[in-house]
Amino acid sequence: MTKQELKDYYWLKLNIKKLEQRIEELETIAMKQTSRLKNDADARVSHGAHDRMGDIVAEIEDLKDGLQEQLKKFYETMTRIEQAIEYLPAREQYLIRAKYIEMRTWEQIAVDMGYSWQHVHKIHSEALKLLA
Repeated sequence: MTKQELKDYYWLKLNIKKLEQRIEELETIAMKQTSRLKNDADARVSHGAHDRMGDIVAEIEDLKDGLQEQLKKFYETMTRIEQAIEYLPAREQYLIRAKYIEMRTWEQIAVDMGYSWQHVHKIHSEALKLLA
């Protein structure tokens, strides 16, 4: 397990969050659009409204497909990380999980561990050597 693999996992997790947020936004828009279509007083719905709704649904489906691919990678990577971390001493396990899985800041980790920021970085460096 390399530092780059840990960083890739971190960014994968952030990208998944962004995809989920975008899907949620589009689903909200689609629900509003559906309500407008149902409540159209003239019972005449413009062709453009249907096209827009179709575009939204298509984008949601594309994003969900992409999200599934990202989640598959995410879980595979998480499994590899957990398997590698399991061989570290407890202190190093905590640090690696806090930084790369829980996405905590160095400052938060230092406070939680009761060490200086510099000492946390030293432990991190040692943990990465053990993972390699």
